[in-house]
Amino acid sequence: MRICYFIIVSLLTMVPMLVQASAKPPAFITSATYYVINDDKPEYAQPALDKTAWQHYEFNGFRINKDISWIQIEFELPQKNSASALFNYGAFVSILGAFEAYWDGQLIGKNGIVGNERNSEIPGIIDKAMLIPSSLSEAGKHTLSLRLSSHHLSPTQTHGSFFSLVTDYQYLIQLPYKKASRPLIMSGALLLVAIYSLFIYFTSFKQPSHLIFSALCFTILSLMIVESWRGLWPYSYDWQIPRMEVVLALSCLTSILFTAFFAWFFTLSIKQRIGWLGAVVIAQLITLNYIDGYDNRSLIVFLIAIACATGLCLKGLISKQQHASLMLGGLLLFIAPISINIYAYMDQYFFLSFSALLCLMLYTLAQSMKIKHKQLIQSQLTSSRLELELVKRNLQPHFILNTLTAVEEWIEESPATAVKFINALADEFRFMAATSAQSLITLQDEIALCQSHLKVMGYRTNIKYSFKIDANLQSAAIAPGILLTLIENAISHNNYRDGNVEFSLVQIIKHQQQSLLFHAPVIRSKHHKKPTTDNSIHLGIGSKYIEARLTESFGQTWKINSVIENERWSIDLSFPLTAPCNHTATTKAGHSL
Repeated sequence: MRICYFIIVSLLTMVPMLVQASAKPPAFITSATYYVINDDKPEYAQPALDKTAWQHYEFNGFRINKDISWIQIEFELPQKNSASALFNYGAFVSILGAFEAYWDGQLIGKNGIVGNERNSEIPGIIDKAMLIPSSLSEAGKHTLSLRLSSHHLSPTQTHGSFFSLVTDYQYLIQLPYKKASRPLIMSGALLLVAIYSLFIYFTSFKQPSHLIFSALCFTILSLMIVESWRGLWPYSYDWQIPRMEVVLALSCLTSILFTAFFAWFFTLSIKQRIGWLGAVVIAQLITLNYIDGYDNRSLIVFLIAIACATGLCLKGLISKQQHASLMLGGLLLFIAPISINIYAYMDQYFFLSFSALLCLMLYTLAQSMKIKHKQLIQSQLTSSRLELELVKRNLQPHFILNTLTAVEEWIEESPATAVKFINALADEFRFMAATSAQSLITLQDEIALCQSHLKVMGYRTNIKYSFKIDANLQSAAIAPGILLTLIENAISHNNYRDGNVEFSLVQIIKHQQQSLLFHAPVIRSKHHKKPTTDNSIHLGIGSKYIEARLTESFGQTWKINSVIENERWSIDLSFPLTAPCNHTATTKAGHSL
């Protein structure tokens, strides 16, 4: 628990650093439009006075040309003030292609080698910053000319991303590291959170929300690495589309895991959870098929997840589930920066707002874990106390006295029967000693314990008890003493006098859920006039023991339905299908002495 709060504090201490990384940059000088001519002449390096032959476009990408083309962008540089007098201007170009850059006709940089075909072209890096000579940075209109080729893109790709601006050259040099610092600052804490949640899931509370939260953190961490790749490890422009596809795939996975976390954090049925996840997947498929642009699609899939998570929080709020209002408030704060700038949200605000939401999610998980830990301790104490009560009930003085009296009579009349009875009684005690201290045993061992008890009761009451079993997976786990308690309740609450008494058990496995249908004949039904359908079978210490054992082993994921019908008592036990932690072969224990 202390580790969890340490992680939260660590994340919170990173917020000032993230804010500092988002300090106000120098003024960006941009242009709303640019000009293109699909021809290759040296004079196009000079500012074109007559642009009637040039095509005019707005800055929302560029049309890819199979041949070399020229692009001209006009920038209006302002008069330098005291703040800008000390820095030199630099031109920044991000485009899918190799290019030569000219500022007012003077070459200021090359990015790769421009070629007439794929073999002669050497791809340039995706982002390029170039120093503008101070002699060409006076106030007024200037022209940036780009000689461009894009032969390393897919033949089916008709449009590519394109962006250009002018600002302080030193800021442009530092810009990739500043952009990468936002996600990388929290990457260490995020990795720690992911490992911690995974550790909690496998060692303490096997709650799906912890496992999903860990997977979500690992996915966000991968997304951070892929996003930071552009700034920290510059790559050639032909890798831009594959990287964006990876980003989009991780965004879709994050969206699904984000929704799954809220679906499993709140108490919902399996159908409801699958329904919410199905809605996310369908919305993602629609987005991928009908929306253009990788950034647009990545943003929309995140908004889909936020919408579904908000719906789940509202559902939890209506049903008065714990932490629903807190989670809803966190989601609203997470999405609030979109109102500032929807297009800059993924680059500038996402990782900052997600770090705050991550702290909130971790806090609610910690609180839930704390409550479940208290419930588990209480359940274990209750289980231990009731286990002692059951043992005391089986070792009551009148039981010992009746047993000794029966043994004495059998020794005189039928020594062989006395030996069989003593062996059967010893087997039952061995079975109980081998299983009662365990949290889970196999169904096979529990059945062996019940059969041993029925053999003892058969000798004591002169009734032939039988236990009919229909179970194909007897290696499945069950809390010890559950079926034995049901049999004891059936015998103690019914007036079985003579003849044959048959109990039956049917095992049903469906969707990782195990159901055990126990049936017992009813001789006296006046104490059970009304069937019960809740998690309490109202049969004294035995029922409390069953409830405590099931809660200790399966949390709140179990159910008991009890009904009396047609002179038969039916119990339906339902709990998750798991394997026992420790296999103790009680059938061998029965012959160990």
